[in-house]
Amino acid sequence: MNELTKFLSDFPFFQSEKNLLVHLEDFLAREFLIRPLLVFSIQDKFPVIHLDKCRTVLGKSDRLQLYSAKLLDELIIKRSELKSIPCLTVKVENCYYYYLNLGLKRNQFYFTVFSAPSVIATETLILISQFIASHLKIIEKFDELYKSQELIHIDDVTGLYNQRKLYKDLQSLVDKFQSEKDPFCVLFIDIDHFKRVNDNYGHLVGTKLLENVANDVKSLLRDSDYSYRYGGDEFVVILTNSDGQSGKVVGERILKKIKSREYTFDIREETKSIKLSVSIGVAEFPTDAKNAEEVLAIADRMMYEAKESGRGLVFNTQDVFKSSLKKVVGP
Repeated sequence: MNELTKFLSDFPFFQSEKNLLVHLEDFLAREFLIRPLLVFSIQDKFPVIHLDKCRTVLGKSDRLQLYSAKLLDELIIKRSELKSIPCLTVKVENCYYYYLNLGLKRNQFYFTVFSAPSVIATETLILISQFIASHLKIIEKFDELYKSQELIHIDDVTGLYNQRKLYKDLQSLVDKFQSEKDPFCVLFIDIDHFKRVNDNYGHLVGTKLLENVANDVKSLLRDSDYSYRYGGDEFVVILTNSDGQSGKVVGERILKKIKSREYTFDIREETKSIKLSVSIGVAEFPTDAKNAEEVLAIADRMMYEAKESGRGLVFNTQDVFKSSLKKVVGP
């Protein structure tokens, strides 16, 4: 208990939930020889925890393999009261398995699962549970403050972030890669033949369509991704912790949704509809680029390759390589 008290009293403030949880994991590994933490979150509206409805906050597939599905079922799925208890201990053969309630943050309920070779006192687990829960609430307050400051970076037409915010976020992700090695992907999106819309129907209709397209793009992204209006009819998306192949998959989803829509608007007391398509370029950092400016420029170049190849396409650097090879080698 003395070590725990010292750990909590010396605990630094973290604005990132990931850093908070990694710090907790380091302490538990040092003091109790635990295996890596699995941390999940689930919307608080679900009364019972089911893993298939949870988001993994800390611990990817490599960590999941350390814990059998049967064990996770025993700890989590079969117990409806978990949200109301701070901790749970289950002994299987010579190992102890733990469930720890980490509390609420932005209507998400957080909990962790881990194992240790020896028993951890219940009062220790409860103290850790209460401390992390309070810290997540503090992080939530800082998130809200940060979002209020971010309003100056919001595009008035689409509600997406603006170009100034894009450059800041790209540089931040490049800097973050140096320590955490998380790749990211950039999608550069351009609406095909958008000038015809403005010429035929006017800028008010064009503005409404930009808003609709922005909403469609954002609806297909995760909470951890970012979307921006780059300017005119161009948009940029950043997919965090994603590679170029994942970027192309998301780009194809965006293209499919926009092409399948009929965007309606009223003009001269008559309802009209219009079909749109987009051309999308994809670039990955660090595979395709060495810095923030380069990854954006390459995504932009891939978008132009998609346009030059017929529009309504998604191109990444591999597509361009294959296309160039085909021209050299022949069909």
